[in-house]
Amino acid sequence: MDRRRALALLGLALSAGCASVPATGPRTPPTPGEPTAVSGDGTSMGVTDLRVEEAEAGHLRVHATVVNRADAERTGTVRIRVTIGEDRTERTREVTVAGGGERTVTLDFESVAYEDFSGNGSLQSSVV
Repeated sequence: MDRRRALALLGLALSAGCASVPATGPRTPPTPGEPTAVSGDGTSMGVTDLRVEEAEAGHLRVHATVVNRADAERTGTVRIRVTIGEDRTERTREVTVAGGGERTVTLDFESVAYEDFSGNGSLQSSVV
């Protein structure tokens, strides 16, 4: 009896992969990457919001909102990386934000067509 039960379970386990429905990808443009983490200690800068749009020339434009949780003014470098398939493009911009404030910076990716990004792109952000 145990031998039959073991064989039955083995058959079910081996056939499970054949019965699954194949996954399909998203049919809408990807959303920008997660904003960078901002620590709760009140001393760091981070990206709290990313928005993308198509510039008039057809390339990708990224708006990044940078927050400063410290009491004093701070300067950092915003880094946005665009990935489309195996291709990566990176832009940086120095930004100064008042203590407890936020500021939005805009980065243009002239070599990245918005249409290419909206079909298969992703964003990563950081402040260094």
